[in-house]
Amino acid sequence: MKTYDVITVGGGPAGLTAALYASRAGARVAVIESLVLGGTAAATPIIENYPGYESISGFELSQKIAAQAQGSGAEIIYGEVVGILDGNEKTVTLKSGEVYTCKALILCTGSTPRKIGIAGEDKLIGAGLSYCATCDGNFYRNKSVAVYGAGNHALSAAKYLKPIVGELIVISPVAAVKTECAASYGNARITGLTGNPLSAVNFTANGEEKVVNVSGLFVELGTVPANGLSRGLAETDKAGYIICDGKMQTSAAGIFAAGDSVSKPLRQIVTAAADGAVAGQFAAAYARKNA
Repeated sequence: MKTYDVITVGGGPAGLTAALYASRAGARVAVIESLVLGGTAAATPIIENYPGYESISGFELSQKIAAQAQGSGAEIIYGEVVGILDGNEKTVTLKSGEVYTCKALILCTGSTPRKIGIAGEDKLIGAGLSYCATCDGNFYRNKSVAVYGAGNHALSAAKYLKPIVGELIVISPVAAVKTECAASYGNARITGLTGNPLSAVNFTANGEEKVVNVSGLFVELGTVPANGLSRGLAETDKAGYIICDGKMQTSAAGIFAAGDSVSKPLRQIVTAAADGAVAGQFAAAYARKNA
């Protein structure tokens, strides 16, 4: 069993930045990641809204943040966390059977977008299909795009895209979204995606089959927090996102959270990094105080 001052569960931008700040504050830090450093950000082909870079791939940005964290002393551990036990010392158990303890824990488990659930969807990610209008809207400047979603998710995406794109079409699985656009369809269901890169969306609206020719489709059905590990540890909102205070402290003493798994209005790489910076700083302070 190995002991650290701070452990971050998740090696995305939030977890890596938290590790960087905690290490620089003098803490012994480990980052536990089950797959690839950078998380979902590492799979993003091009990022154009991260301060300091006009354009950079998600993989390269993730590697740069990871190198900074490791350069400051953070250790990277690859493995799947299957259990967390709270107490004066937090205990983290991996699927491999390895066990680690720490004074302060930072949950950076992220979230995943709700998908349409049709064949070929995954192959079009980055080739006309996006789950984040704020992230990728600029790539479709003056082009025809569609938004598929409901409620505030679709409305917010439509409002953001309207001044950027050439033509905007909104498709909703429930009532039509009332917003200024070329067309808005309600009670609709997407049945197929044509082309790679995407060139058209097939759907039914009120039982009638339709096709719209577009260069991009933004799926705005909300996200699902990956917070299975935090159940019973920290308070969450109704959607399952972890509630934190200004120090990214959860309802449990010594347990912090950062990134897309946290309850907040905007989920971007830059906001995940900002969360991580705050969480890392205060987690290190908590570990020192309770050493």
